[in-house]
Order: sequence, then structure tokens, then C-alpha cells
Amino acid sequence: MKKKLILIALIIAFVGSLIWYALPTGMPAGDLYFKDIGERELQQDEIGQFNYVYDQYLKLGITGDEFSEWDEDQQLLWRYGIAFSSYAMPSIVMISDEYGNTAKKAMKIMIEKMKSRKVWGDWIDYGMGDDPISEGNIMYKGHLNLMYGLFQLISGDTTFAREYTWMTERIVDELRRHHKEGKHEGADCEPGRYFAQCNSISLMSLKVYDKLYGTNYLKEEGSWTLDFIKGKMTDEESGLYKSMYNSDMEFSDPYLTGYTNAWTMSFLQAFDKDYNQNLYPTWKDKFVIDYGPYASVREDLGAGPSPLAHMTGLLAAKEFEDVELYTKLRNSMDRRLYQETEKDFRKYEGINNAIYNGPILWTKVHMGWDKILEHDWGHENLHSIPDVSDMLWTDILDKNLMLKSEN
Repeated sequence: MKKKLILIALIIAFVGSLIWYALPTGMPAGDLYFKDIGERELQQDEIGQFNYVYDQYLKLGITGDEFSEWDEDQQLLWRYGIAFSSYAMPSIVMISDEYGNTAKKAMKIMIEKMKSRKVWGDWIDYGMGDDPISEGNIMYKGHLNLMYGLFQLISGDTTFAREYTWMTERIVDELRRHHKEGKHEGADCEPGRYFAQCNSISLMSLKVYDKLYGTNYLKEEGSWTLDFIKGKMTDEESGLYKSMYNSDMEFSDPYLTGYTNAWTMSFLQAFDKDYNQNLYPTWKDKFVIDYGPYASVREDLGAGPSPLAHMTGLLAAKEFEDVELYTKLRNSMDRRLYQETEKDFRKYEGINNAIYNGPILWTKVHMGWDKILEHDWGHENLHSIPDVSDMLWTDILDKNLMLKSEN
């Protein structure tokens, strides 16, 4: 009888351990990440991740052009890691008075690191041009421009106002020139290569600029880009966004990817809500893999999941207020979370910390673009447009060129 009881106890313990391992235990309820301002609080995982991200950038803020411990094999992705991390900061300011000033400080450091030659230097090193921000390269300058705008929006600080205005005018000039030429609308990413997701970033930067300065760039020049993407870069059958437009040969590659659509939908719904909200279920049906309490996102229709697809899937689920899918994607991600309790840091194992930890924090805290743009930031939004007639691109990035020559 005693042996039988021991056996039963062992079986119960074994089954219990299987259930504990299989189920997402010990995590905040998914709906807590979707509470409105006034009810929303930072969860312990968000606080731990923010502490880790802020500590990393605090060190980067005093090391010039250096990126200690960043994976140089993935250097071309650094711009996205920095930019996506910075997009978390407005929501943290909205949610938490305690962490708000720290988030503003972090965003300012992120802007300075974004201007490092190690982040944008590939444009020159790969022979794409001698000027990395006046023409093309929207996959870099679109992010930097949006970072400028969001920092000024949440803080009222005009430190980067001239750079923001100069860059905005360069983007608008490019949109006007392409419109006049009639070849395509929007801005190129690389010579001959045009991505909807990168143009969606520049459009958001124009939307913020219009809000801060009372201009009308989005309604005028921005509308050309939106119409072009919808008319030339969507799949006829599904409506999903195609991966790339070949601007030199004037055709769209037919490939559909999970991350391209998650990213593009999440930004463009701020401009065309109905289309993108109707597209979201199609994206889920084609790219989401469901595992009961877990889920992941396919890289493309014929492939399995990837970290980038998963991260942008989290963003899409948050932007479209899909609590169920967000919770499942969060469950899958946070099974890999560990905590260094001595500093209350939390970070992810097995992925590049610099590229993914900050962006994943963004998907957790993100309040939605409409709420960010409509929020009362406690200062006068409308600013006077600064004079930038005497500025050159080297007034923004020249310091980093000198650093390269010294090395």
C-alpha cells in the first residue's frame, strides 16, 4: 500500500511538472498590457526590461561611437534595434510618472547613438552614395526623423528641432520630385529598392511634424505615397503588402512576408484605418501558427517563425488590440525570459540583446499610435519652424565622419 501511494505521488508530481512546463505560468494576464491611461501600470517584466535597456544605453551614452557587446555580424540591423527601442519611450512616459523622465533621457541617448557612423556608414561604405540622408536611405533617415519628432512631442525639448526640420524638408523634397517625375511615389530605401514598411516610418514622422508645426505634409505629399503603396504594392487576391518594389524596373516582387505586413499594417492603420483593420484577419490566417496557449509568426508563407516576424507580430496584435493573440505571442517569448535579481534586470536569452530586447519592450508598453498622437503631453505642441537654409547634411552627421577618419 505504501509503495502504491508513493507511485501515485510520483505520477501526480510528474504530471504536475508537465502541466507547469507546458502552461504559461507566472506571467501577467494579457489584458493588463491593454489597459487605458489612468488604469495602465507598468508590469514587473516591463520594469525589469526597461531597467536593462536603460542601463545599456546609459553606458552607450558616454562611449562616443562605441557599441560595447553589440554583435558586429548584425551591424546592419543596429538601426532597427535602436529605433524600435526608442518607440517604447513615449508610451512609458504616458504610463508612468516614475519612469517618465528616465524614458525621455533614454530616448535622447538613442537619437545620439542612431547618428553614429557605425549605424549609417554602410550607405557610403557600400558605394550607394556620398550623402546618406539627403536622398534615398529612407530605411535609416525615416527612423531618425521619427525619433526626432517623438522626442520633441513627448518632452517639448527642441534640441533636435533644426535637424528634424532639415530632414523633414529633404524627405518632402524627395516625395515632390518623385511625384513630378511620375516614376513612383514615396522615397527609396536603397538604389532601386523601395519598401512599404520603411516608407510607413517616414509618413509617421511627417504626421508628427504636422502636429508640432501646423504643416500639412501628410495630407499633401504623404497621400501620394499612401496611394502608391495601396495601388502598386498590394497582392490582388489577399490585399497583403508585397515585400519590395523595384523602383528602377518599376515592378513589385510578389513575395509576401509575415514581418513586412505586420510592420506596415501597424503603422499605416494610423492613416487608413479601415483597410488595415480589414487586412489584419487575413494576416493572422496566413502567418500565425497557433499552439494552444502559445503562438508564433511565420517569416513567409513557406517558412517557419523568425524573431523579427514574432516581434512585429507582437506589435500588430497590440496595435489592433488583439488581446488573445498578443497573450499567446507574449507567452512564447517570455518562456525565454530570465531575471538578474540583483539589479532587477530582465532580458532574453538566445537572441541578440541589442537588437531585440528594446523592441520587445516596445511591443509590451506600446499604447497605440492614435493614443500617442492625441495625448496631452503637458506642453505647447505648436512650435515655430526653425530656419535651416544654411544647413548641410554634415551638420547632422559630420562628427561621426571625423571619428572614422581618426580611427
